[in-house]
Amino acid sequence: MITPEIIARWRAATAQRGEQLEAAALGFSNLLGLMAHLRSSDGCPWDREQSLASLRQYVREEAGEVAGAIDAILALEDELRASRSLPPANPAPAEGEDRAKTDKKGLTIGHHPHRSDFDPSASASGAPRPAELTAAEREELATAYQHLSAEIGDLMLQAAFLGDILIAMGRPGVEGSLKLIVEKLIRRHLDVVEDHPFPSALRPGLPTRIGPPRTAGPRPFLISVDKLFGREAEQRTAV
Repeated sequence: MITPEIIARWRAATAQRGEQLEAAALGFSNLLGLMAHLRSSDGCPWDREQSLASLRQYVREEAGEVAGAIDAILALEDELRASRSLPPANPAPAEGEDRAKTDKKGLTIGHHPHRSDFDPSASASGAPRPAELTAAEREELATAYQHLSAEIGDLMLQAAFLGDILIAMGRPGVEGSLKLIVEKLIRRHLDVVEDHPFPSALRPGLPTRIGPPRTAGPRPFLISVDKLFGREAEQRTAV
């Protein structure tokens, strides 16, 4: 349940982003309205002809283009580091720590979070960027990030498109998806959202593993739900 206390925390977390939130809400509302118009009787014939099945290819394509835009930024930022003789954002995991590279995820972390200089707001990889950039370099970087924003918009279009089709089928649209993802995130972060002490916040029905609380210093144990509820399971220490 989303209580007034939880809402107050969310508002505090976004206190400096009021204009951004308003612009995002307006933009998303405009996107949903435009999509409904395009698929209406006086809209676009092509948009009306689309189905869940026909949009699969575009979902995959747009997700791939978002990833490609991120790859382009990673490559550009590494070029900037190399031009200053700075080390690259090495995607290899730290010794004995393999979470950065798995068969499922591949090389997903450009700069390992356990490094003392890791900062996800510093660059696309989290690795330090050159302190000083030329005007041309700043413009090139801004263009690359603008391209990423455009690709994210193309991916968001697919969500709006799918949601409008689902509504026409008599099923929940994007509003249903948003409700479900908020509920899922709350379940997976009870120690943060509801301020429960870890691990007593874990409840039956949660995923097999849940992240540790956000505390300073070394990460605490990651404990499986099975073990907490009296069933044999593994306990391991996060490095």
